[in-house]
This record gives sequence, structure tokens and C-alpha cells, in this order.
Amino acid sequence: MLRRTFIAAITALSFVSFAALPAKADVASDIAAAIAANPTDMAALEAALSAILLGAASGQELAAAQAAIAAAASATPAVQAAIGAALAVQTTTLAAGDPTAAAAASSITTAIATSAPAALQSSYTTASAGGGTGGTGSGGTGDDGDDGGDAGLGVTGNGATGNGATSTNDSNSPG
Repeated sequence: MLRRTFIAAITALSFVSFAALPAKADVASDIAAAIAANPTDMAALEAALSAILLGAASGQELAAAQAAIAAAASATPAVQAAIGAALAVQTTTLAAGDPTAAAAASSITTAIATSAPAALQSSYTTASAGGGTGGTGSGGTGDDGDDGGDAGLGVTGNGATGNGATSTNDSNSPG
């Protein structure tokens, strides 16, 4: 009898559906706090927002992005631009990840296109293309067959879409 009860309990548990956890309730408050702490320093704001968005739990990236888009609705155009650049860093990073992360990046891009203010959309588009709203990061130069330097993340630009700089191959390099 005990064995049947145990098997029935295990069988019942195997059919339990676990819904995705809701986004951290404090993501929206973290975004609001970052905006309040950096009302005029857009480079610091973008860095803070990028950290918040990149720190979203796996599967919660879209919810974090939606919280940022919602915060932009009542923000100044400069703050909207910083949010757009931070979202570009998030989507660029996600797009380079596994297929699930890449799908999240696509969903975020769609959310931006359909519900974000114009200044945010413009900044996002510029930063996604590698332009940025200020300085951009840059890679180093490799030698002896290296792949070149890593792409840089400018504080207010999005160098993450870069592939580093050139590589010089010499006779000692395998490739």
C-alpha cells in the first residue's frame, strides 16, 4: 500500500506544470532608482540600466525590458535615449547567446518597435547599429594569427556589435 501511494505521488508530481516565475518585482524599482540617481549623467544612467537589464534572470529578459520601456513613457528624451542604448546592449548580448536568449532579443526588439517612445527607438536603432549616443568601444589588434581584440562596450555607445580589430597572420601562425 505504501509503495502504491509513493508511486502515485511521484506520478502526480511528474505532471505538475511549473509556470515561469514572474519578473523580480524590484526590477521596475531598480530602474526607477537608477533614473532618479542619474537625472543628468546619461553615461552613468546607461551603465546602471545596462547592468540591471543584463542582470535579469534567464527567461525574464523581456519582462525587464518591458519595465524599462514603461519607465521611458514618462521620462525626458535624454533619459529615453539612455534607456534605448541600454536596451541595445541587452539585445546585442542576448542575440549572441543560445537560441532561447536570441528569441528573447527578438521579442524585446518587437516590444521596442511597437510601444517605445520615439527617442528610445531612435537611440536603440543607432546603438544597435554600433553608433551609440556617445563614445563607442573598440577592439585591439591581434598578431600572430589571433582573432583580434574583443569588442568594447562604450559607456554610452554599443561597441558590442563589433568583432574586434584586424589580425595579422605571419608565417608562424596556423591560420
